[in-house]
Amino acid sequence: MDDIARTPSVVRSTVAGTVAAVAVGAFFGTRGLAVARQTGFADLTQGFPFGPSAFTVTLVALTGGALLAVVLAGVTVFDRLPGWPVVAVGLALDYLAGEFALDHGVGLVPRQPPTTGQVLTVLAGAVGAGLALGGALLALSRPARSLRWPLAAGLAAGLVLHSAVEDLFRLVAGEGHPDGGRAWPAQVGVTVLIVVVAAVLAHLDRPGAGAPPGRPRVGPLVATAVAALVTLGGLVIRWWVVDVFRISQDGLVGPRREQFVESFAYFSPVAVATVAALVLLGYAYRTGRAVAARWVVLGFAAGPLLLFGLRLTFVGDRAQAYLVVLVGLVAVAAGAALARFTPGLLPWDAAGLLLAALALPLAAPVVRAELPAAGQVPSLLSAIGLGLALGFGLVLAATATNDAAADGVTAATHSHSAPAATAAPASVASAGVEESGRVAGVLALGMAALVLSALALAAPLLWGWGATRGGGPPLTIPVLTGVAALVLVLLFGFGRAVDRIRRDLRAEAALLTAHAPLPAPAAPTPAGAQPSPGPDIAGPTKPLPDTTGPTKPGPDAAGDSAPGRAAAGPAEREEPDAD
Repeated sequence: MDDIARTPSVVRSTVAGTVAAVAVGAFFGTRGLAVARQTGFADLTQGFPFGPSAFTVTLVALTGGALLAVVLAGVTVFDRLPGWPVVAVGLALDYLAGEFALDHGVGLVPRQPPTTGQVLTVLAGAVGAGLALGGALLALSRPARSLRWPLAAGLAAGLVLHSAVEDLFRLVAGEGHPDGGRAWPAQVGVTVLIVVVAAVLAHLDRPGAGAPPGRPRVGPLVATAVAALVTLGGLVIRWWVVDVFRISQDGLVGPRREQFVESFAYFSPVAVATVAALVLLGYAYRTGRAVAARWVVLGFAAGPLLLFGLRLTFVGDRAQAYLVVLVGLVAVAAGAALARFTPGLLPWDAAGLLLAALALPLAAPVVRAELPAAGQVPSLLSAIGLGLALGFGLVLAATATNDAAADGVTAATHSHSAPAATAAPASVASAGVEESGRVAGVLALGMAALVLSALALAAPLLWGWGATRGGGPPLTIPVLTGVAALVLVLLFGFGRAVDRIRRDLRAEAALLTAHAPLPAPAAPTPAGAQPSPGPDIAGPTKPLPDTTGPTKPGPDAAGDSAPGRAAAGPAEREEPDAD
C-alpha cells in the first residue's frame, strides 16, 4: 500500500490536501472550539456559581459541544462518504448559521432564556464544525500511509495556529473591525475555495474501481456518544449540586458553604473530563493499542491548551507575532518528521505538552504584572509545545500500522498450503480496505477527546486564568497537563516493551517455521495399478503361520490355546527336522 509512485498528479493532490488541512484546522480552532468556549463564558458572564444564572443558556452550549463531538465521530463511520465534499458541506452550514445569527442577533445572551433561533443557530454551528472536521479526517485517511503525514501535519498546524490565522484575516479585513465581523466570512470563503480545489484534485487522482468499502465501524461513534453523555450528564449534575447547596434554607451563605460550592464548581469539571477521557481511552487501546491510546490522551490534554491559544495580536506588534507563527510552523514540521522517521526514539508528545503547560501560569495576569519583560515568552512556549505535541501525535496516529491486521496478512502470506496461498491476496486486499476506516476512527477518538475536554474544562480555565484563585497563577490545568504527559511516557514505555516481545515471538515463530520438516512427496502410481498400502503403518498385517489353523492333537493340545504357546508352536515342531 505504500509503494505509490510519486507522479505529478499525486504530488498535486497531496499539496492541495495539505493546504486544505491547514485551512480546515484553522477553521475548526476558530469556530469549532468557540462552541465549547461558550460554556465557560456562560458561567463567567452569569456570575456562576453565586450569581443568578439561566441554566438553559449553559445547557444549550453544553448540548452544542456534545453534538459536535458525536457528529465528527459519526462522519468517520462511513467509508463511502467523500472527504473534502463533506468538509465543504460543513463549512456552508456553519456559514449560513453564522450569517443568520449576525443578521438576526440570535447569539446566546446571559441570564435570558434562549429562543428557538438561538438554539438552532448553536446546534447548526456545531453540526457544521463536526462535519468539517470529520470530513477532513476521512480525507486524511484515504491516501497511502506514506502520503498521509503531510496532511496530518497540515491539520496540526491549522489547529495550533488558528488564533494567528483568525487575527490575520481580521488584519486583512480591516483594523477598524476588531470583532471580526468581516473577517469570519472571508475566512470561511477562502477555506471553501481551498477545499473545493483539493476535492477536485483528489477526485482526478483517484484510481479506478477498487475493492468495495468495508462495513461501517460503529465502535468509535458508540464510544464517543457514551463519553459525550458522561460529559453532558456530569456537567448538568454539577450545575444542580451548586444550585442546591449555594444557599442554605434560611437564605444565608456561610463561609464554609461558600468554600465548598466554589471548590466543587471549580474542580468537578476536571473529574467529569477525566471520566469521559477514560471511556475513549479504553476503546482506543482496544482498537489501536498504545499508539491510539496516546493520541486520545494527547487530545484530552490539548483541548484546554488550544482554548487558551497563542494569544497573538498582529495589530499590536506584527514582528513578534510573525516570529511566533514561524516558530509554531517549525515545531509542527519537526514533530511530524520525528513521528514519520523516528517514532520510537522519545515521547515527543509528552515533551511538547510540558512546554505548553508551562505557558499557562506565565501568561496569568498576576505573573505578567510581576514580569513585564516576559513579552511573547508564553506565546512562544505555547507555539513550540503545541506544535511539537500535535505534529508528532497526529502524524503518529495517522501513519501507525495495525499489528493485528499485519499479523493476519503475514500468516496468510507465509502459509505453505495451496488454499491459504491462494487466499493471501484477498487477505491483503481486505486489510487495505479496512485500513482507511480504522485510521479515521482512531483519529476521531482523539479529536472527540479534545472537544469534550475543552467543553468540560472551559469554565475552570477561564475562571482560574481570569480570576486567579488564591491570588496566584492558575495551576489546575497545568498540573492536569503534566499528569497527561506522565501517562504518555508510561504508554510509550509500555508500547516499546510490547513491541519487543512481539518481535521476539515473530522471530521465534519464523525460526520454527524455517526448521520444520516438510512431508515427503508421494510416489506416482501407474495407471490401473492399485496403490500399495505401504509398510505396516495403517494396512492389514500378514498373519503368522498356524496361529489360526488347526493344530495336531497331542499332549500339549490343551495348552495351545494360550497366546504364548500358540506363537511358539511352529518353531518347536521344526527343530527335529533340522537335526
